[in-house]
Amino acid sequence: MSLNEPVGRVVKIFITGKDPRSLRTVELDNWTGIAITGQPEFFKKALEDEVLSRSCVYLLIRSRADDDLPEIYCGESDDFSQRYTNSKFPIEFDTFLIFTSKDDNLTRAHVKWLERELWSILKGNSGKALVANTNKPTGSNLPRGDVATMQTYLSNMIYVLEALGYDLFSVQERTSASPSSARPLEEAITDGHDLSLNLYSTLPRRPEDRAFLQYVNGAYTLMSGSKINARITDSLPTNVRKLRQQLIDDGELVGRGEFLELMRDIPFSKPSPASALVKGRSSTGYMDWVRETDNKPLGTILGIAASGTLSDDPAQ
Repeated sequence: MSLNEPVGRVVKIFITGKDPRSLRTVELDNWTGIAITGQPEFFKKALEDEVLSRSCVYLLIRSRADDDLPEIYCGESDDFSQRYTNSKFPIEFDTFLIFTSKDDNLTRAHVKWLERELWSILKGNSGKALVANTNKPTGSNLPRGDVATMQTYLSNMIYVLEALGYDLFSVQERTSASPSSARPLEEAITDGHDLSLNLYSTLPRRPEDRAFLQYVNGAYTLMSGSKINARITDSLPTNVRKLRQQLIDDGELVGRGEFLELMRDIPFSKPSPASALVKGRSSTGYMDWVRETDNKPLGTILGIAASGTLSDDPAQ
């Protein structure tokens, strides 16, 4: 085996009951951190774990429909076992993930720093999730040595989250969490994969106005300059609607008369929220995004059986 050949990492998942959906603890090779995750019905049982009496950073995740964005709340606590014994949760959720350490080296200042950094990353990936926090976390000022240690901890958090199937981060953030990140980014992206697609979708009743989506090995990016429907319908998913308004408020979605223009690239985890944003209504992205060269639907290219049919009428 070549020294430059990636060997991967070991993620250990311990299931605490007979049901594979039960409370799980997740560990990563050569890392003192630990994650505890499960569905809401296992939350009280999670609080019984001794490690949660330490400082923790956590995510509460509420999934949505396929054409909407998940909602995420980021938080921290110096003793998570006491965090929600009497207080209400900030959002309804279907999954919780709590990150702490197997030793006592993770302090309150550390988790406050992690909370702010994680919040900032997720806010920057606004096409992948809606961050539910009302206010920006205050964070903390750490010595340079502690910052370096927490950056490593954060990279391991990202690695675990992605390994568990939570596509919340950009390609660069994802690959920087890998021990093979010393390779050029282009090599890391294309290692073993080479599927790249340029896709477009038209606005309702305006077939000459198009939005453009780039697909590279499972990563979707709605491209700057894409035209977005100026009108929305009641079927537009809740969190995509919030994203749309946020982009308008931030000056990243600008009115151009009959349409809006997107002013920056936005990464998405799935194609349907991207096409819902473009069309201003509920959308099946695997059918509504088509390849530029031959107008073949994305779902057909990927071999995905999507519900519904692609209309022959470009005005639809």
